[in-house]
Formats: sequence, C-alpha cells, structure tokens
Amino acid sequence: MLPPTEDDFEYYFAFNLKLLSLVGFKCSLEKNEQSLSFINKLPSYMMCMHGIILSMCEVYFIRDIYSNENKTLVMQILSQGINNTLCISKGFFLAYSIERMQNVLQEIQFLWKTYRPSQDNRKIILADAHRTFLFCKIYFCVLASCCSSYFLCYLPALFNLAQQYRNRDANNHTYDFSQRLVLLKYPFEIPNIPTYFLIELEEGFYLFYSAALFFVSGDTLFAQTVTHICLQFKILKYDIDETFNSESTGERDHSILVNFVKRHRDLLRICALIEEAFSPIILSMMLLSSLSLCVGLVGVRGTMAKHSYEETAVVVTLMMLTFLQILFYCTFAEKITEETRSLADAMYSCDWTVKNYKLGLYIQLIILRAQKPFQCTACGFFPIGHSQLMTIINTAFSYYMMLQTTS
Repeated sequence: MLPPTEDDFEYYFAFNLKLLSLVGFKCSLEKNEQSLSFINKLPSYMMCMHGIILSMCEVYFIRDIYSNENKTLVMQILSQGINNTLCISKGFFLAYSIERMQNVLQEIQFLWKTYRPSQDNRKIILADAHRTFLFCKIYFCVLASCCSSYFLCYLPALFNLAQQYRNRDANNHTYDFSQRLVLLKYPFEIPNIPTYFLIELEEGFYLFYSAALFFVSGDTLFAQTVTHICLQFKILKYDIDETFNSESTGERDHSILVNFVKRHRDLLRICALIEEAFSPIILSMMLLSSLSLCVGLVGVRGTMAKHSYEETAVVVTLMMLTFLQILFYCTFAEKITEETRSLADAMYSCDWTVKNYKLGLYIQLIILRAQKPFQCTACGFFPIGHSQLMTIINTAFSYYMMLQTTS
C-alpha cells in the first residue's frame, strides 16, 4: 500500500491517530468498522483512577501542612491539584466521547474525498492544512519541553539522594524521601530506595501519560477537525464563486445550487457533531483554567519571595500549559465562527442577480443560514472564542486580587 500524500486525508491525521493509539484508542476512518470496545477505553479509565488517587494524596498533604500556615506550599499543591483534575477530566471525557470523535473523522474524510479543491485553489487549501498540521507538532514539542523542564527541576533532589547514599554509613542508612515529582503525601512510609524509585517512576509515568497524551490527543484532534471543516467551507465558497461568476448558462444552476444548500447543511451538521464531541472537555477546561491561573500567580509570588526559583519554574510551567491550551481552543473555535460567517458575504458578493430569479429562494436560504455563524460552545453555556479568552484572564486576575486583599 502506497503511503498517503498531501492530497490524502490520512496524511494530515496520521499523527493524531498515532497519539490516540498510544492512549489505547484504535480509531478507524472506515465507517463499516465496529465501535471501540470497553477494552480500548480501559487504559484511560485506569489512568483517571490513578489520577484520582494522587489527588486524594494531595488533599491529604494539604490537611497536614495547612495548620502550619505555609500558604505558598498550599498554593503550589493547589495549582498542581487543579491541573491534575483537568488531566483527569480530559482523559475521562476523551474516552467518553471517542466514538463521536471517530464519527467526526469519518464524516470529514468523506467530504475530503467527495469535494476536492480545484487546481486554482489547491495550493491555498493544502497550505492551510499543512499549517495546522505543523502547528500541532509544535504544540506537542512545546508540551514535551514543558514536561522535560518539570523533570529537570527534580534533578537536585536526585543529587541530594545520591549524596546521602554516599554517606549512608555516617547517616546510619537514613534518607530523605520527601522530595518527589509530585507534591503529595502517601498514607504510608517509604522504607527504602528501591521503593522510592518505584514510586517516582509511577509518578513520572502518570505525568507523561496524562500531560503528553491526554492533553495533546484531545487538543490537536480538535484543531485538526476544526481546520478541515473550515477548509470545506472555503472549498464551498470557491465553488459558489466559480459557479455564479462564470459566463456559463444557467440551465444547471438549479441542481448545482441545491447541491450547495445540501453541502452547507451537512457542514453545519458536522460542526454540531464537533461541538457535541468536545464540549465536555471544553467546559471542564474553562471552569478550571481561571482558578488554575489564579492559584499559579499566588504560587509564583510566594516561591519568588522565598527565592525558591526551582519551585517557581514548576509553577510557571503549569501556568504556561494552562494558558496554552486555553489559547489553543479559543483560537480554533474563533476560526470556525469566522469561516461560517464569511460564507454569507461570499454568497452575497456573487453575480446571482443576473441568474434565473427562481434560484433566489435557495440563495436567500444559504445567506440567512450563514448570517448566523456557528459558535462552538461549552455544553451550550457560553461560546468559545477570543472574547472568552479575555474573560478567563480577567477572572483569574480578579480572583488573584481578591486573595491578595483577604490575606
């Protein structure tokens, strides 16, 4: 079988399908394939349960240190805990909505094979597809870099443990196991170094699995599906412009315009499918992101006051990840709104007035539908876009100022 080319749908989604397969989701682009079984979702559900256990250990740690009035450490644990909760919700809703996401991929693949761009517009369409494809890879690299920096902050603890092991006879074989990748406290004592490294390996695996896979899989899949549905709107606009601005006769205009109406209806239907599939992830992210940024700001201020710059780097990394994913979703959600809105302008600008007057009903139908642009929402509560991004930032700073005045 020949490898897919840049004209093939599989070429752009191979990266996403690979990421989903690493989580356990063997998604297929063929409609006759069986739906994903519970076994495919089991790894994600197990990691979600793992994250819940770690969250309980974080709460256990906060309970122990809260009486000591160490507010900076409490804020660091809260920042980490909120991001952990976000990872858990993303993993759960990704497994919950994976069949819908697979259905969206199959629908877009059908459109990609059915409605190809013309040779005049092929370069523009493929350039947009390549741009998002590259952007998703950069997003993965940035996230991997943030995870790497998170692990690098743990190196001083390893050096300290190595020094203790070297002086084990003088220290009567006692070690400090309090430094960990994750700020939490287990309800048991760590007896020896092998157990300590086993626990740290488990924490590191969870961090990579939840951050690098739960985050990237859902986020990049949303970006890719939104981009390709927007490209179908562009292809539709190009086809409309070519049909109504040409000098051909109007004998076939009626059937062509009916096809345009059906295509527009199908595109809006797929937009609704995308919203239905990703709304739970978006809602959980929007609800937790403002709180995460607020707690992160307090944590940064506290760690810098103590000159604990390694801890500051960890909190800043978590804040960067939170802001990056908000920007990611809001940018692409705004993109789909702009594309659906621009179809009405493209339709109105065509020379449809010189065509058969009987076509006016279909033309008016497309214009009326396109004048109300599609807006991706968080389970119908509020639309997602650039305005929502500013709302989240303003809310985070409002929470921060409220904490500052009450402390």
